[in-house]
Amino acid sequence: MEYPYFDLETAKQLLPWLRDRLIQLRKIKNEIELLLVNGDKYALQQYASETKKIIDEIISKGIILRDIDIGLVDFPAIINNKPAFFCWKIDEDEITYWHYMDEGFRGRKRLTGYEDILSLR
Repeated sequence: MEYPYFDLETAKQLLPWLRDRLIQLRKIKNEIELLLVNGDKYALQQYASETKKIIDEIISKGIILRDIDIGLVDFPAIINNKPAFFCWKIDEDEITYWHYMDEGFRGRKRLTGYEDILSLR
């Protein structure tokens, strides 16, 4: 199910599933790099297909994949009545950061609990 935006609880519920997909993507990326060195075109096509499938799964949930290497994703949200993102990296236990759409990763702010986050419920 694709969400137009996420509330914090909905995004948090997806983290175990998302962590697993990002780990798979990293593994496949490493294997693809090896295949490129070895010139195995058939296997390269197969791994590229697997990568596309995983990325499509992530996108189908409404999650934005920003960087496979660092496992960076954004969850669209409405915070303080403005379009924003919950920002999460695979090495973080929970979603603890957010930023407005025009700020990007450098504009990450720690969630304080005082934000007005639009709920899906």
